[in-house]
Amino acid sequence: MTQAIPVNNDILKWARETSGLSITDVASKLKKAPDVIESWEQGILSPTYPQLEKLAYHIYKRPVAVFFFPVIPEESSPRAEFRTLPNEAVDAMPSEIIKVYRRAKVYQLNLEELNNNNDTNIPLLLNKFELTAASNVKILTKELRSFLKINLQIQKSWKNLDEAIKAWRNALTSYGIYVFKDAFHNDQYSGLSLYDKNYPIIMINNSMSKSRQIFTIFHELGHLLFRDGGVDILTESFYNRFHSHYYAIEQKCNEFAGEFLLPQAVFQANCSVFSEENLSRLADTFKVSREVVLRKYLDSNLITPEVYRSYTTKWLKDYLDSRKGKNNRESSGNHYNTKMSYLGMQYINLAFSHYYQGKIDMETLASYLGEKVGNVSTFEEYALKQS
Repeated sequence: MTQAIPVNNDILKWARETSGLSITDVASKLKKAPDVIESWEQGILSPTYPQLEKLAYHIYKRPVAVFFFPVIPEESSPRAEFRTLPNEAVDAMPSEIIKVYRRAKVYQLNLEELNNNNDTNIPLLLNKFELTAASNVKILTKELRSFLKINLQIQKSWKNLDEAIKAWRNALTSYGIYVFKDAFHNDQYSGLSLYDKNYPIIMINNSMSKSRQIFTIFHELGHLLFRDGGVDILTESFYNRFHSHYYAIEQKCNEFAGEFLLPQAVFQANCSVFSEENLSRLADTFKVSREVVLRKYLDSNLITPEVYRSYTTKWLKDYLDSRKGKNNRESSGNHYNTKMSYLGMQYINLAFSHYYQGKIDMETLASYLGEKVGNVSTFEEYALKQS
């Protein structure tokens, strides 16, 4: 389909502005002149369907159907989602992170539609557990582990970090918390979460190390247990600027993630004299990041705050140096394998099951998968190999 289509030009403009993009930005991504984008937004001309697909899925990160709505849809703003984050921090979010936020909102909408707009029958984890400033984190994490049926012996038995991430995602999804991956194209942000009583979402930056991704999953789970959304930012100086309720919540979420992944009592029973070798050994054994283990050494008074800061500063610098230029290059991996990793097989199987049952058509399935209609059959072949 190459002819122009009658989209709502006001929504085209709204989608661009709420994505934090200029007309020049969009023109560059589409390899079109800026006046072409302007003509679409003014209603003088319209994009073709392939152009609209690229705008929707790859630039504005919204379903194609939105652009045919008669009026601009109501959407929650980032300020409403991240209530504990200072407004100046929300307003300063780069356009790449705003796009990740928008994708997360689309996933929430998709999950609601796939579950027929009703509460699911899944015994939601958030209905049973809650994190507050006064929570005893040691008790909470012990009870949560028992609920998820993953003890430390199981955690240690995983062969590698990929297996660990898959197991944690499966466990959380089984109890109503979907974990999606994405390329954030910004190395300062490792994850974010959106709270919803039925469809809470965690997004993790796939560019981060696998061990960092695992920590981010549980940091963001901490935010959800606070009944709020959150953003995981690598630079500690960012948090130190806000000596407030927000700073206290971030500290509590870090404490929750660290205690869940490696309980302090277990660390003390397994630790040796501090050295990089012993630190790495514990990190490998429990499939956690070096930062988690390093924090345990600090909390046990086995290293000084200066040593802790020197290592975390060095590791962050090493990571950022290794990432220079990578965000601007296309991934050389297989598109379908990457997409399956991003979406997770539970979400993919949910979408395909509705299609097989005749509840949705091919176009709707493609929208849920963020794929072009012509790619769905190939996507299906790859997905069946994973089933």
